[in-house]
Amino acid sequence: MTATVTEAPRATTKTAAPSGFRPEIQGLRAVAVLLVVIFHLWPEVLSGGFVGVDVFFVISGYLITAHIHREVTTTGTLSLRRFWARRMRRLLPASLLVLAVSAAATVLFLPATLWAMTARQIAASAAYFENWLLANDAVDYMAQDNVPTVAQHYWSLSVEEQFYAFWPVLVLGLALLARRLPGGRRDQLGPLLVVGLTIIAVVSLAWSITATADDQARAYFVTPTRIWEFAAGALLAILAVDGVRLGAALRRLLSGAGLVAILVAAVLFDESSLFPGWIALLPVLGTVAVIAAGSDGTRLTPGWFLARRPMTFVGDISYSVYLWHWPLIIVLPFVTGADLRTADKLGILAGTIVLAWISKIAVEDPLRNRRFLSVMPSRTFAFASLGMLAVIASAIAIDHEVNDASAGSSSVLAESLSGAESAPDPGLSEQTFAAACVGPAALDPANDCSPVTGEGPPIAPPELVVKQNTDPDYPECQQSLRQATVIGCEIGATENPDRVVALVGDSHATHWFGALDWLGRERNWMVVTYTKASCPVTVARRVLPDEQGGEAADSCDTWVEGVRERIAGDDRISAVFTSAFSSAYEFEAGGRDLPEPAVQGFQAVWREWTESGREVFVLKDVPPTQGDNVPNCLAVHADDPLECATSADDLPDDAIAAAAEDAGDGVHLIDLTDQFCDDEHCYPLIGDVIVYRDFSHLSREYSRALSPYIAAQVDAAETATRGR
Repeated sequence: MTATVTEAPRATTKTAAPSGFRPEIQGLRAVAVLLVVIFHLWPEVLSGGFVGVDVFFVISGYLITAHIHREVTTTGTLSLRRFWARRMRRLLPASLLVLAVSAAATVLFLPATLWAMTARQIAASAAYFENWLLANDAVDYMAQDNVPTVAQHYWSLSVEEQFYAFWPVLVLGLALLARRLPGGRRDQLGPLLVVGLTIIAVVSLAWSITATADDQARAYFVTPTRIWEFAAGALLAILAVDGVRLGAALRRLLSGAGLVAILVAAVLFDESSLFPGWIALLPVLGTVAVIAAGSDGTRLTPGWFLARRPMTFVGDISYSVYLWHWPLIIVLPFVTGADLRTADKLGILAGTIVLAWISKIAVEDPLRNRRFLSVMPSRTFAFASLGMLAVIASAIAIDHEVNDASAGSSSVLAESLSGAESAPDPGLSEQTFAAACVGPAALDPANDCSPVTGEGPPIAPPELVVKQNTDPDYPECQQSLRQATVIGCEIGATENPDRVVALVGDSHATHWFGALDWLGRERNWMVVTYTKASCPVTVARRVLPDEQGGEAADSCDTWVEGVRERIAGDDRISAVFTSAFSSAYEFEAGGRDLPEPAVQGFQAVWREWTESGREVFVLKDVPPTQGDNVPNCLAVHADDPLECATSADDLPDDAIAAAAEDAGDGVHLIDLTDQFCDDEHCYPLIGDVIVYRDFSHLSREYSRALSPYIAAQVDAAETATRGR
């Protein structure tokens, strides 16, 4: 597609933005990529090194807009097909190569528990919407603790490619508009672009500030919150059409101040900063200042330093450096079997430089300049499409491999274990978990099971268990982090039940769905569930130390009020089961008279229920893991599951259990610690059953296996109540 903007007679001619090579900008690319790499390798040194990405965005906005503006003003035409073809030849060969190598490395070195998630992100990266995938995962409570994949860093490349897709169309539209204005001349394009780009920049920055305050995790990845950074560089390119005339002293001051601004952001910002938002102005305006200042060639000045050959060399290969460094960081620990040490990090840094240089001279430059591709944009499009499809096909193949293995495991499980027809999962029957040395029975001293972890392969393998995070058994039964509307589900015996009970709480109540579903079917109970991510049912205000903004806490307060009303208005409910990940929170009184909010906030709610004649059963929270994803850890340490165990001496204080112990009549504590721990260890694998599906939530298999232990404690509590 080629658009032509015809020229009306004009009396003056403006000079387009400089088209010559600017070595100091290559040096600035080096600064940007080194900030990112150092941040990923040594975050304690540069906690805000992620701002290097923002430096790249400004540079891209400047260079691309200068190129487009120059083409339109000097030739009157803009070929979108040729523009996009040039971008593809420049970016896709190295990008797709690294994705292909990363896919192969995933299969060769990473545990199968990571394959499905990695395949999903490789496919998204090849299609350049990885940023939107990560943005959606950021608001998906089930996916928030996903392990980083080899393709996660492609989010910024996705943002950049989306910019390249629509930006020339925008400039073309403004150029055509300039032509239609009264007395339309090509030299009217500059002022029109300034106005248009300023509006876009202001709207995007406002969006970024609002979205970051509202949901920083999502705002970090989405394209609209980043467009203003490209626009800042674009405005500089347009405003410089007459050349930036600065004195030598001012030039050096501006360049130095810009570099200082970038480095201050890299040192002072960290992952808890509300970024991008308004604070991104610091590295963005710093980058604008450095580009505007340029270099006068004077020795020992910032521009001179950026233009030195070591800096321009790194700048020349910066794109491939960015591509290669992250897969090496992810894969190497699985190759060595150890966390990255200083020698490993230095090796990654050196290996990244070598791989980037080879990619530059063997892949990037040859394919960008190959005449066969450049003479016809359609050939470039065909080549790019085939490459993208090949990478996506490899990702699909990896995902199918995982699905086939999972299906096979499920089939073997169902065939090898006898199950009741009413069971939610036919492979997990009452008889199965009643057997000695299977599941929690392996911790019973009377069964004399050794080892406690079991002797065979896990009943459900790690790659099947880890998928429970993305494929829950009870979808849409847990409210999301920031939504306050009360949603409920009915599980167990849903038709003509003998009893109705409720299950309420945060995600650590949700992971008891399997146990209570089974218990309900066995005893003809209907279980009404009200659960919400990161929201314990307490009148105290729950606080997460690393949470940004108060929206999640506000929605939790509103949701808790709604749940209390639902239960108060449902006369069918005779008992309430509740649990919470209480050790993860801090608690505040929230304007109430609660000298001990962590304890008294729970008790105030329970008092409402017991005074209305309901029994309350408090499921003590499960013991914590070492913070790692347990199925991933077990996949790596299949021969020694105790590598993934925690010490039985490290159990944290559990506010909800403490509240239950001192709550008075009608409140019963169900303590299943003995089904997780012995005197030495809290186990990740017990009797061939994996205990957790991630770092703290029970697997469906282990939740189900604990149902008879819950039933026994419920019966004991109700018997004691009747005996009083």
